Amino acid sequence: MTELFLVRHGETVGQSSIRLYGSTDIALAPEGEAQLAATGRRLAGRRFDAVFTSPLCRARRSAEVMLASLGHPTIAIEEVAGFREIDFGVWEGWTWDEVRERDPEHHARWASEGASFRFPGGEVRAEFFERVQLATGPSIEARFAAGARSILVVVHKGVIKAIAARMLGRPVVELDDLDLPLGAVRCLRRRAGGWTLDTAAIETSEQPLPNPTET
Repeated sequence: MTELFLVRHGETVGQSSIRLYGSTDIALAPEGEAQLAATGRRLAGRRFDAVFTSPLCRARRSAEVMLASLGHPTIAIEEVAGFREIDFGVWEGWTWDEVRERDPEHHARWASEGASFRFPGGEVRAEFFERVQLATGPSIEARFAAGARSILVVVHKGVIKAIAARMLGRPVVELDDLDLPLGAVRCLRRRAGGWTLDTAAIETSEQPLPNPTET
């Protein structure tokens, strides 16, 4: 069996839980380190053949904390430029309430235009999804093709959805409702029928995730 673990970084000093920090390189907060340590404990005993993150420090630090928490042997953490979170442009650092108040025109367009919307001064959502998915080929997919059985990717909410959609062969819009709180772990498993999202990996408790190699 082949496994892909997708993990969202933890809380940042800029309150990423409520603020739109996309391309801004903002540090992980102590609370975020605690979140990723808990995620690591849930994956205790697992070993990864490769670990990828975005080039943003909150993602790399999250991976470092997580690997230390689960007691993983030393492994290179590989940064993938294409896995950087979307650029929210002038909205960077704003809450959604501030967006609605300060820029109601663009907020209305965001709600109506879907993936074709360009964040003011930032990226088009569809182009962001394409960027992430193009980067998946020479990183995740190439490593699986070379024989990897288990890969860890610690990135951002939008990046996780784009990667998962590519691996599952589904439009990104179909994953809009995928729950991804900070520190969340989601697992894709490939069996004979292809990739599936393992619902057993969606729970957010501190209990260790079941290891299919032990059942």
